[in-house]
Amino acid sequence: MTSDPKIAHHPEQPYVAIRKRVKMADIPVILPPLIPQIVQWMEQHGIAQAGPVFFRYLQFDHEDQLLVDVGVPTQGPVKVSGDVVAGSFPAANYVTVTYMGDYSNLKEVHMGLEAWMKEKGLKEGGQKVEGAEYAARTEFYLTDPDEVEDPKDWRTDVVILLAG
Repeated sequence: MTSDPKIAHHPEQPYVAIRKRVKMADIPVILPPLIPQIVQWMEQHGIAQAGPVFFRYLQFDHEDQLLVDVGVPTQGPVKVSGDVVAGSFPAANYVTVTYMGDYSNLKEVHMGLEAWMKEKGLKEGGQKVEGAEYAARTEFYLTDPDEVEDPKDWRTDVVILLAG
């Protein structure tokens, strides 16, 4: 089940993340184990979490490779080290849908939101990351699967940065 899309202005939001290049098919195996790593890094450095864990899709390439930040919002900018990177979501307008269900259906949620945006004449925005402009899509995981066992009850916000 997916909510109706909503457009809202969001202020700039800093975050910390572990950045990984991954094939789309490998996302379920490679990215989720990075969540406890980034949360543990934050705990070790006394940094409070300012929102839900997310996957931010920074770049897609022609070989089905994605550059993804597995991250957590923070109260302010953070000095990072090691495998941890600092980033921020720009102050801008975003379109959001909330999806209830198994993560395996998120690709369809993205495609549905793309179709809705096209119908409304909305364009996806972008932000320069590592020399390429994209960084427009994020999945915020509002439910922890370790706490909510049934995938039909998992809540995810799919958020797309809007152009202009």
